[in-house]
Amino acid sequence: MVAAEPGADRIRPAVPLLDGLFGRLGSGPVALPVAAQVPVSFRVYYTPGYPPLLPEDLRAHATTWAETHVEEPLRSALMPLLGSTSLSYTDMAKTSFPPPLDLLHGADVGDEERSRFEKAWQVTVVACEATAQVPMFGLWVAIAAGRSAALELKGALFDAPAVRLTAIATYELAIPGNGALRVDDHVAFPADPDPSGLIRWHTTGMGKFGLPELVLPAEPGQDLGPALRALAQQVLDSLLRANHGRPQPPTELVLAPEADLSLATGRPVLKLHPAPSQAGVPPLAA
Repeated sequence: MVAAEPGADRIRPAVPLLDGLFGRLGSGPVALPVAAQVPVSFRVYYTPGYPPLLPEDLRAHATTWAETHVEEPLRSALMPLLGSTSLSYTDMAKTSFPPPLDLLHGADVGDEERSRFEKAWQVTVVACEATAQVPMFGLWVAIAAGRSAALELKGALFDAPAVRLTAIATYELAIPGNGALRVDDHVAFPADPDPSGLIRWHTTGMGKFGLPELVLPAEPGQDLGPALRALAQQVLDSLLRANHGRPQPPTELVLAPEADLSLATGRPVLKLHPAPSQAGVPPLAA
């Protein structure tokens, strides 16, 4: 729960409910668990044509897609993975993974994406295991294979970790050869009402990197999107630096208790702490 302090460039708790909602703030380093192996999956909702495309067909098309749309040197590194069993295609009825139809109410969903999503009665799950190390080959393989499958099946590509539909215009978007990770490209930043009356700004998709989700509570009308994006990029960059030169990724990422962000509106400072969670890995709150 953070608000800009008048005349200052820091972000501070807006009301003294943070301790009650998310647990008492600590003053020492914050240790985040990091998953060494990360299953990354995309879903393609589509209406089958004839003859149907089998997994081996989709795998061959994914290799062709990468030859055209992935720049070197990343392309050469992905080719063996695109043809290996680490990349899987699982086809099933749409009812096996009912699509979150509430997404269709979003203003950022195009008419064609919406139409494909609604008409589909089959879904192909495209998945690959990724290791949380630069440049995360498994993540790029899943992205390349998902985009290729969406093109071949004329379907709607759903980013399962980020819980969002992917614009058709991105299905042929080139992947840069350096494999640089921009958090905006892989993570969504929704703002949801909280029973407390506050707004809960949070990430969906940090699990692609083996990291917990991030949470920023806010007053209604307060836009913490830029701060959340900057914090997410900073956490991801910290993980990539911690991975540099290591044969195996770390199982824990240690962060300073305060995150000093650089925004167009100033340099806010967020106090970080784990938030309570009913299940799974607790998110990181500020």
